[in-house]
Parts: sequence; C-alpha cells; structure tokens
Amino acid sequence: MIDGRAVKTGSAGRATGSAGRATGSAGRATGSTGTALKTGTAVSAAPIRVGPCRYVSPGRGIAALDGVRAIAVALVLADHGGVPGMSGGFLGVDVFFVLSGFLITSLLLDEVGRTGRIGLKSFWIRRARRLLPALIVMVLAVVTARELFAAEATANLRDEAVAALFWMSNWLFVAQHTDYFSHGAPPSPLQHTWSLAVEEQYYLLWPLMVTAVVAGLAALAYRRGTPLTPRALRTAVFVLACAGVLASAAASMTLAGDASLNRVYFGTDTRVQALLVGAAAAALVVRDWRGLAAGVTVLRSRWTRWTARLLPALGLVMLVLAAHSATGSAEEFRHGLLIVVAVAAVLVIAPVALDQEGPVARLLSAAPLVGLGAISYGVYLWHWPIFLLVNGERTGVTGWQLFALRCAATLAVAAVSWWLIEQPIREWRPVSVPMLPLAAASAATAAMVAMTIVPVKLTPQTPVPGPLVDSAALVAPEVPVEVAPPPRPGAPGDMRVAVFGDSIAWTLMRYLPPTPGVHFADYTTIGCGIARGGPYEYVGQELDQKPECDAWPSRWSQRISYERPDVVLLVVGRWEIVDRMNEGRWTHIGDEAYDSYLRAELRRALDILGSTGARIVVTTEPYNRRAEKPDGSLYPEDHPERVDTWNELLRGVVDDRPNVTVADLNEKLSPNGYYTTKVDGIRMRSDGVHPTPEAVEWLTPWLVEAVQPK
Repeated sequence: MIDGRAVKTGSAGRATGSAGRATGSAGRATGSTGTALKTGTAVSAAPIRVGPCRYVSPGRGIAALDGVRAIAVALVLADHGGVPGMSGGFLGVDVFFVLSGFLITSLLLDEVGRTGRIGLKSFWIRRARRLLPALIVMVLAVVTARELFAAEATANLRDEAVAALFWMSNWLFVAQHTDYFSHGAPPSPLQHTWSLAVEEQYYLLWPLMVTAVVAGLAALAYRRGTPLTPRALRTAVFVLACAGVLASAAASMTLAGDASLNRVYFGTDTRVQALLVGAAAAALVVRDWRGLAAGVTVLRSRWTRWTARLLPALGLVMLVLAAHSATGSAEEFRHGLLIVVAVAAVLVIAPVALDQEGPVARLLSAAPLVGLGAISYGVYLWHWPIFLLVNGERTGVTGWQLFALRCAATLAVAAVSWWLIEQPIREWRPVSVPMLPLAAASAATAAMVAMTIVPVKLTPQTPVPGPLVDSAALVAPEVPVEVAPPPRPGAPGDMRVAVFGDSIAWTLMRYLPPTPGVHFADYTTIGCGIARGGPYEYVGQELDQKPECDAWPSRWSQRISYERPDVVLLVVGRWEIVDRMNEGRWTHIGDEAYDSYLRAELRRALDILGSTGARIVVTTEPYNRRAEKPDGSLYPEDHPERVDTWNELLRGVVDDRPNVTVADLNEKLSPNGYYTTKVDGIRMRSDGVHPTPEAVEWLTPWLVEAVQPK
C-alpha cells in the first residue's frame, strides 16, 4: 500500500543517524523551521539547508508509523482471508489513507519551511520511484498468469491493467458497476488497485493545491508588506483540508444507497476524506517534521504527554470495534462510517508521531510490526492476486490453514519485491536520465504489453452464462408463449423434446449443437426451480425470489399443453438445495419437513409434465463450486452432501413412476465422485455451475441418448 515515504536514505540506522548527529540535526531543524518564510515575503527565496543535505525517511525515523502500516495491512489481509470477527477489515485501507495524508502534508510543509517552495517535479519523481516499478511488475505478472484465474475474473483484464498502470482503476470499476461487496462472481485480480489510484490522484492534486495556497499567501503578504509565516501557511492548509473533509464526508453520506454503494466506495471524491483528515492533522500539530523523524520529543508539558498517550489507545479501540462490527452496508456509510474510521486512525497516527515514547508508540514499534510495515506496500500489492490463486479448491485446505498459507506466500513475494525491485530503484540515482519521462514511458510500455498479451474479447451474440445468469434470476422477465403456434421447426418425423428447468438447462439449450432427428424446445427459466417462496440465500446473499418462479405450475401446464412433446427433459435442483425461508423459518434440504415439501412439489411437477402422455427424463443435480467463502470453504448450496440428498430424494420420487427415468448428470460431470474442473481435457463449467460451450457439445451425444426410448 502506498505509504507516503520520502526518498530512501539508507538503512534504518543511517536514517536516524547516531544519537549525537540526529539530535544536532533535529535541533538545527527546530531552530530554523520556516526560515525561508520569515526572512522575506517571497516564498521563492533561495533554499536554506537545515540539517543533513538529504531527505529523512519518515517511515524509518518514526518506527511507530511502520507499526501503523502493519496494523492497516493486517486488517486488509484478515478481511480478504475471511478471518472470523473481522468483517470490517476493509477499513484498513482508510488507515493507509489517513497515514498517507498525514505524511505527505508533513513533508510538503517541511519542504516549504526549509526551501520556501515545493519542488513538484522532485515530489512526483519520488512517488513514481517508490510506487510504479512494483506495480508494473505485479500487473504484468497478473496478465501473464491470467489463465490461472477464473474466466469471469479476467473478463475485463485489458482495461483493468491499463487503468491500474495509469492510476485510474477506481473510476473504471465505477464505470463497470463493480460490486466490491459481492460474494458471487469471482473478483478481478486487479480490483485492489482502486485504492492505489485514489492515493495517486491525491498525490497529483494535493501538492498542486498546497502550492497554490503558498503562492496566494505569498502574494497577500507581499501586498501587506508583512512576512509569510509558517503558522499562516499551516492554518490555511488546515482550513483547506477541513473544508475538503466536510465536502467529501457529506458526499459519501448523501450518495450512499443500495444502488450507489460501490460508487461511494470507489470514488475519489467520497474517499478523499480520510486522506484529508490526515492532512488536516499534519497541518495542525506538526511543527518540525525533521525533528520528529529524528526522534526528538516535542511535547514538554505533562498534560500534553498524557493526552498524546491516551488518544492512541482510544483510537485503537475504535478501529478494533469498527473492524469487528462493520459489514460495508449502505446504512453504515450513510451514518458516517468512513469519517469515524478516519478520525480513529488519526487519533493513533498523530499522537504516536509526536510522542514516540508512549506505550502505544512503543507497542507499534515492535520489531515484527516495523518489519511488516516496511514491506506493507508490497504486501498489499501482491496479496490479492495471491489470495485468488491460492484458494481452497487448489490447496485442499480452508480456514486458518489456508489463511496462513496465503499470508506466507504473500510475505515471501512482498519481501522479494522489496529486495529486488523497490529498494534498488529507490537507491538508483541516474545522472542524466529524466525520471518523469522515464516513469511515463515505463507505464505506457507496460500498458502496451498488457494490451498485446491479453486478447480482445468480442461481445457474443448469445449471453454468456456467468454473473449475468445469476442476476437474471432476480430481474429477467418470463417470455410468454404465443397464442398462435408458429411453424414447428425440424423434420416432420423428429422426436420433440420439451426442456424445462433452471439456468443449467438454459445454458444447455443456448449452446446445443444441431441434433438431427431430435428437436429440443426451450422452456427454461433462469433462476427458477420448483421450490417456491422465499427469500433464499445464494452465495452468502439474501435474495427475493422473482414472481415467475412461484407461478411455475400454471406456466408449465400451459406450455406442456401447447407443445405436446414426445419427451420432457427436466433439469432442476440448484434452487432446491439453497437455504430458503419456508413457512416462516429458514430451512434447507435435509430437514424432514422441508424434504416432504420438496417431494410434494416434485410429484406435482412430474404430474404436470406427464399430463399429455410424454415420457419424462429428469437429470440429477451435479456437484457445483460457484464461489468460495473468503476462508476457502464452500457456501451451503455447493456442499456435496446437499447435492447427494437432493439426488436421493429425486430417485425416491421417480422410482414408482414407470414413465420417468433419471439421467445422471452428476456422474457425467463429476466422474471421480467430486467436483471436477476438466473431464477428458475439456473445461466443464464456466463459473463452477454452468456448462461451457465445449462441455455442452461434449454432453450432447449423451443427452440425445438419454431422451431416446429405452
């Protein structure tokens, strides 16, 4: 994650220097802060060097801030890893935001105090040197390994890679209507770059705004014939930051709604409040940044020291409570969750920077936390694609074991990234290479490589099963049967098969190749089985069933009378094994009362479909793996035990009906007795549930044989 550090100055020891040298430098810094401002009215005065002729790395000088970074990235890892009780771990990003705002503003004001100006070019070069190389490597690694991710996750990878390299990911996700809190479709392996984009946009605009403030105050001071003081500058920056905080917080609370939640979550305008809270705190309390970075105590009175030691404890408690209880609901955002977390974070960050001898500061300065904080950018950068790759299906483990494995892999890659990429580039001091053009050229080259490697995906004429199939279960209208029967396709002697069922049957019909001698009539309905009522839970979300699903008896009666087929193919089961509200309580298959209800509905379905004398073929429900929980475990509807229970119930109902046979689709798709990604070298499911076009073609001979008379 972006940490707002200045140019690297060497090892931790060199950053702080020897005790005497650090103290001397800090003393000179303290005595001379704002010299350029006080000695004249023009802020463009010649730089006055104070202390060492190099930047002091804030992260190295204030170990507690590295500890804050560690806490922030740990919250993110816990959230994405499904650690119990950490549903609000996504708020760790806001801790990073506050810290970045605090550090960057402290550095900018310190630079103005020392030199009388802000070197925008140098600032942006430091940011590019710090952030861009590892980002380029990560993006290209994801692009190269795209086949290892779910097809849904990489559907827009070209655009996302380019947006990530030019720090615009957050707005791309807004434009794509990406649902950050969705548990259904696999997320993009570059989705986490949204926060990097927000921070980089802040790094671009905030120094320009501070520079404008400096220029405006300098002009005003010149007209008045008075010197421009550091206090006036800090006050102006503080007021500007506070105004931005109020505007951003108001926007986030006003816009937050069920339909616009992700616009609020990804938007720069709604998330900048945390960065500006940190900026306001820096302008308010930081007088001598170099002194703080060198470890000089600036709090003299007992009252201020006690306050600085109590506030971080309060802030940590607030962060823990937020991380434990927050869920990311629109209601929480409307009630100011983001600004509360930002305030909690600044209550930790500002005091531990001012008083580095306090108990919380010492706790945050523990070596493991400092070490994790030092590589936190790499940890954040690499963790998301690693977490998606190292999943429960690949590893065979879940819970804490999977989390430990993911974290170990992330830390290893982040450490290598820090050692081989981040640090060498930060140490690199080219004599004649223009760094900003080099950074732009590097990003552009990486973007071209990504666009070359990732093929263009054309929009198919037929909808592709995937997230659209699941969402259609809520909104797709039922197409009524025409009153006037159209001319029947196919040869006069073709066997007519009427297909009823859910989205699995819908997919089969969409990709079914020509079947000479057999005509399949599609009467499927996405998102509907035979279970009625609701709501139900699917992939961890509570959903209302669409009205068409409850009206299947009358609709099927109409259609079977209209079609009068030779054979009926029934494909249901997916919506029968979800958790569902039935008779006022949540239940699922395996509950005796609910099983009795399902048997009655299945008998009703077979009675209707066989009312014209047609033979009926019913398929078993295959094992599915639509998505994993963050901890790698399965959602209830994907548990094999539920599938087995439904298939046993199905066979029990069918056994006493001579005109009904069972086609074992589960055995066909899962020949080894468990969910299988490939059979005969063919990828079976597009999203863990729906057959791929190749799978449908492979299944067709078996399907045609299944509907033939025995």
